[in-house]
Amino acid sequence: MTLTSETLRDHFGDLWPAHNHAFTSLLIVCREHFDGDLDEMLILSIIGDRTLAARRFEGLSYDDFRSGRRNDSRRKVINVQSIADCSGIPRETVRRKVARLIERGWVEKRGRGGLLATERAAVELEPATRATFEYFLAVGSALLKLTGSSNDREE
Repeated sequence: MTLTSETLRDHFGDLWPAHNHAFTSLLIVCREHFDGDLDEMLILSIIGDRTLAARRFEGLSYDDFRSGRRNDSRRKVINVQSIADCSGIPRETVRRKVARLIERGWVEKRGRGGLLATERAAVELEPATRATFEYFLAVGSALLKLTGSSNDREE
């Protein structure tokens, strides 16, 4: 079976429960690590997303990512105003939350107010990454069942 938007709509009842359970679990873990502030989590996510020059790192393992062995020398920077524009969060709120992320050591400021996520963020947020893996596995398994493919999921 080919996955299309229509296929997903037709089989919503097979996919949504897996997504909802795993996504809820992911949000609980993230909320805990961000002291209940999901806007702060969103801001860090936007910084990570928007500063990557490439949307994909071919052959990058999670161990490589965690150890800093990734070729992302072409990273871009993003500023507070761009985050506010992208997220819809008021600029002053973004500024305060970015200051908190800098205090935690999860974001660093570069010239002209450019912001980048740090290696420390990756290390300290590893439980959230593990929860993300569980989310991928849950949704991926539901999709594989839908398409009739097998999944030899490792626990």
